[in-house]
Amino acid sequence: MTERARDFMNAIWDCRNNQGADTEEKLVSAILQVAAETVRSYTAQNDLQVLDRDDMIQLAQELQE
Repeated sequence: MTERARDFMNAIWDCRNNQGADTEEKLVSAILQVAAETVRSYTAQNDLQVLDRDDMIQLAQELQE
């Protein structure tokens, strides 16, 4: 597992253990929020933030290692 994957998992566990993500719904929400903060993003021409799909897939693969 890469350092980025470890940091991601630590952030998820922190949400679960210390920040009140104590239901499935809250935990999924926390996972999505941490993923959005972790995955590379870009600003589109219309000033929207766009997440890098390939980077998200790469993070998922890093978690499997």
